Amino acid sequence: MLRLNKKAVSIMVGYVLLIAIAVSLSTAVFFYLKLYLPDERPECEVDIQLTIDSVKCVWNDATIPTYVNIDLNMTNRGLFNVEGAFIKIGDYNRVYRTDLNPPNDPTNIISICNGASGVLKPGEKFCGDYTYSPVPTVSQEISVQPVVWIDNKPVLCPNAVVTKTIVCMAP
Repeated sequence: MLRLNKKAVSIMVGYVLLIAIAVSLSTAVFFYLKLYLPDERPECEVDIQLTIDSVKCVWNDATIPTYVNIDLNMTNRGLFNVEGAFIKIGDYNRVYRTDLNPPNDPTNIISICNGASGVLKPGEKFCGDYTYSPVPTVSQEISVQPVVWIDNKPVLCPNAVVTKTIVCMAP
């Protein structure tokens, strides 16, 4: 009888050791992975605001048009400089959109309206002309997402995206 009681104690000790090993391994993995995550992510200022003043769709003069020109005018109405923007177009209420400006260079907001500087200062205007193909058959939506540089890194501003619907009708 004395021998059976010792066997029950050894099973309990085994369970306790198993739980202790699992907890210590999970703690070690947590702290190991935490080393690889950045502590702080840079974020955009709240007062970054671009507005789309006007956008129009201009058909080319060909008999069978293969592309349209998109004329976009926007203004920085925020309190901070904007160093770039992702300008996209797509079908109305669709998540996926086509880039109008080069996707590898979102800082391409240089235009004659802002004195050909690479920064859109508060109150400055931007005017851009882009080619879009294929010719749209339904209403399109333009979206502009500002980009700012913080600590020499580009930071997207997801809370400052502006959109505007346009209709590209055949002439």
